[in-house]
Amino acid sequence: MNSPFVVYPAKVVGGILNPVYYPNPNVKPHYGVPLALFTLPGDLLRLEIVPWDAQATNDSAYLIVNNGSPQFMKTIQPGDVGRPFDYSVPKAFLTDGINTLVVRVINTVQPGGTDSIDLLVLVHTPRPGGEVAGSGDNPNLILSMSHTNVGPTEAANGVDAKLTYPYMREGDDINLDLDGRTYPHKVSATEAQLGRVVIKLFAKDFWQDNQRFAIRFRVTDSLGNTSGPLAIWSAPIYIDVHVKQPPLNLTKPDVLEARLSNGNVLDFNNDFYTATHATVRVKYTGSDPAQRVYVECMGRAETYTTQPQPGPAAGQELLVLIPRRVIIDSIGHKIQFRYYVRLPNTTQDLPSFDRDVNILPQRHICGVPTINAARNNLRLYAPNPLEAQYTARISCTIDGQSRLDSIELPYPYPSAPYMDFPIPQSWISSNPGKTAYFNYSIRRTGSTDPIIFSPYLKVFL
Repeated sequence: MNSPFVVYPAKVVGGILNPVYYPNPNVKPHYGVPLALFTLPGDLLRLEIVPWDAQATNDSAYLIVNNGSPQFMKTIQPGDVGRPFDYSVPKAFLTDGINTLVVRVINTVQPGGTDSIDLLVLVHTPRPGGEVAGSGDNPNLILSMSHTNVGPTEAANGVDAKLTYPYMREGDDINLDLDGRTYPHKVSATEAQLGRVVIKLFAKDFWQDNQRFAIRFRVTDSLGNTSGPLAIWSAPIYIDVHVKQPPLNLTKPDVLEARLSNGNVLDFNNDFYTATHATVRVKYTGSDPAQRVYVECMGRAETYTTQPQPGPAAGQELLVLIPRRVIIDSIGHKIQFRYYVRLPNTTQDLPSFDRDVNILPQRHICGVPTINAARNNLRLYAPNPLEAQYTARISCTIDGQSRLDSIELPYPYPSAPYMDFPIPQSWISSNPGKTAYFNYSIRRTGSTDPIIFSPYLKVFL
């Protein structure tokens, strides 16, 4: 309204002068109002009302918020003339975004009232992520990672951190904490519209190897309102980071029972005769528990493969047990040992260098047994002729179970091309559908000489 005097706009006590209004930078707010300025009780915002021109006793002042109904503030009393006064506005009167505040003065000079210019006040409510009661992790700040195991390959290709939270605004400042180091990010208009932020992290961001590399984030909007207010941070996500590991060097495995010729020869009678298993030691540069490792043994007639298991920690070793039958089956032959390593989030198994171990023969080399169609007889092929009287015993091994052994019977002497040995029927009837390994052994009668073992015959029952 036209008036011979000027009414000045209010001042926001403690407000931020001339903040940026990111949705439309052409709009120039006079004040930004951090939520901390609303005081209890009543969530009130304190305004300072500046004396207007020709202020006089009985002048009345009103405040108009967002073109609403005028709110009475004060009638000027004697002694008030020329002095500013405070007035508090409830937060409930203000909306998220730009608000207009107008001071209207009614006096005898201008009974219809004189208005100040619009005071543009920027308010962000609720705060980023919304209001969360109490402290601890903020359940409204949601973080997810595209990978939870990050090695050199993943770090080179990039790992996505996806962040979502309610009341996301353009210009929000995100502090993504990467195991103690800050990664700043300002929310764009597109991200605010979508309601999510995706930050691609690379090797430089995964600044240290850590099996529990902690990632979390907090948010501060352009007016300084933080997520929370006490539950500032998202719940952390822990990922396994192994970016700075040295390159893999998959050296030969060691067979601990192979003690001759630099680990390449196993003396069965002296170093393995009573052993229940062989022990393969796996140790290599670049090892990590996030990798998967298995051992392969290529023997006389069969390749035995162990179940994959986590790799050893850096500088440590992995001991893998190989069943006794694998060694016995290759007496007098060679076994090729190697291991394979699969890196996290890959499908390729990387082979190590081979370790060829020769198993020294025993006094006699026994032939592989054969089984008849009825599966009630095993035919044994000891050397012909034998130099002395021997007894024979047959065995049936099923992996994961105890070995089954027969009684001992005399082997034909002085000579015979073979010996037929009856198979106990319970061995067959109690193990249907399983894989059985049959072999036999001969013992020199009246002697303490080592028992001599034949190779194995693999049979599907």
